[in-house]
Amino acid sequence: MYPPPDPHMQLWDEYKYRHDHIWQKLFQITIAVVLLGSVPYLKPEITQVLKGWILIAPLLGTVLSLISLVLMHFELTLFGKIAQAHRAHQQQLGLIQHSRHNYFRYLVLIYVSFLLLVSMANVAVVRLLWLAP
Repeated sequence: MYPPPDPHMQLWDEYKYRHDHIWQKLFQITIAVVLLGSVPYLKPEITQVLKGWILIAPLLGTVLSLISLVLMHFELTLFGKIAQAHRAHQQQLGLIQHSRHNYFRYLVLIYVSFLLLVSMANVAVVRLLWLAP
């Protein structure tokens, strides 16, 4: 038979998984939003053919960043609980004395919010540049 799993190792594995997952999703979201937002700039002459439809790609980037902001909130809430338990265990063992403040959640949410704002500004710029009367 196998020995029972160590709950602290499971906590550490979950911490690593959630942390890596958040970073991986941040990079993927950034790449997707930037690529969708840059579609109108890649071949400007296509905008004459597509006209108003050219806004679909940048709008998709904006919607993606908005959805990502909401989903990141939930993911960061779960990660915060896991991180708090992991840090409490480290402090009980006397390994590390952590600060009471953790800015990871706020920085990630600020970054995704900024991505949303830039994406919205890009939609406005594309609309003004190529669809102005």
